[in-house]
Amino acid sequence: MKREQLKELGLTDEQMGSVMALHGQTVTDLNKALASAEQERDQFKGQLKTNQEELDKIKDSVKDNEDLTKQLSELQTKFDESKTNSDKQLAEQQKDFAIKLALKEANALDEDIVLGQIDKETVKVVDGKLQGFEEQLKGLQENKAFLFQQKDPKENGEGKPTPQFVVGGNPTGSGEGAKTLVQKIQERLGE
Repeated sequence: MKREQLKELGLTDEQMGSVMALHGQTVTDLNKALASAEQERDQFKGQLKTNQEELDKIKDSVKDNEDLTKQLSELQTKFDESKTNSDKQLAEQQKDFAIKLALKEANALDEDIVLGQIDKETVKVVDGKLQGFEEQLKGLQENKAFLFQQKDPKENGEGKPTPQFVVGGNPTGSGEGAKTLVQKIQERLGE
């Protein structure tokens, strides 16, 4: 607002001075408010910039954490798979060893060949004992006896052969056999 505009409205100098003073006060108050608002705006812009920088850092950190979490999850999955496979292989080996030991005790001639005849899926190891094995073993001993060492009828139960006494030489039909070497030596010595 200018004094010329107030003159055109027909105001006196005194009235124009009062209006200009009021107007000056209003403009001063508005300028102070504007300066305060601009200062607050600049502070908020600074805070916004600071917050955006912190947010970007957090996003990068979270991204790194997400990558690390993803890697950790992948490693955990691989570890779990490896552990499961190892447990399966260990259980399978224990089962094979237990079966081979039982086959050795059953006098199998070749444990590996007889092991190939056993359905290992139906055999379970429970508390160190084989379940479902005896039935298969008996079936193999009956149907494929050639895979097992047969007991020699000449054995006396202790695994030792029973001695057999045979007349030496070529026996004749008269019941008298040829003289033994011991008898011949005794005759020469005169005994």
